[in-house]
Order: sequence, then C-alpha cells, then structure tokens
Amino acid sequence: MKRFRSFVIKEFQQIFRDKRTLIILLAIPIVQVLILGYAVTTEVRDVRVAVLDPSNDQPTTDIVSRFAANPYFHIEQHVQTPAEIDRAFENGSIDLALVFPSDFATRSLQPG
Repeated sequence: MKRFRSFVIKEFQQIFRDKRTLIILLAIPIVQVLILGYAVTTEVRDVRVAVLDPSNDQPTTDIVSRFAANPYFHIEQHVQTPAEIDRAFENGSIDLALVFPSDFATRSLQPG
C-alpha cells in the first residue's frame, strides 16, 4: 500500500509540474462538456405516429385529437391492421404506434 501511495503522489507531482498535462486533464473535458451540452438535446420532436383504432369511439377520438394537437406528435396515418403498423415501422414512415383495443371505452369506464 505504501508503494501505491508513493506512486500516486509522484504522478500528481508530475501532473502539476507540467502545464500541458494539466491543461489536457482539466481544460479539455470542461470544453467537451460545454460543447456537447449545447449540441446534444434529449428533447423529443416531430414524432410520426400511426393510429390503430378499431372502435373509433369518443374516448379514443379524444385521445387521438390530443396527440394531434400536441406539436411534438404528428399523426401520419390511421391503419386498420397490426400488419400495416409493422410495414410502416419497416419503411421508417412512423416512429410510434398508438394502438387501442376494440373494447377500449368499456374497459376504461370499468372501475379498478
């Protein structure tokens, strides 16, 4: 343990003695954090959505209209089958699928 401690002390002395090494160790990571902090965003935008709504009743229509009113989502297509959703994902024409069961209204009104 004593060897390791002396090794660490020697290396820190070398780092603080050489200004270029100190700049590399301190300044470059700070610059990278600043640059990447402004360049990379995690905000979700322009999500292309396909809707599968077999019941097409009032609750599902309200949910779809809320998605359509949101500026982050764009309803690209209304599909009739899950296979159409698969093809849309394979083509890259959608990013998200909103799928409602045929009995969505009765399920959502049932307690618990």
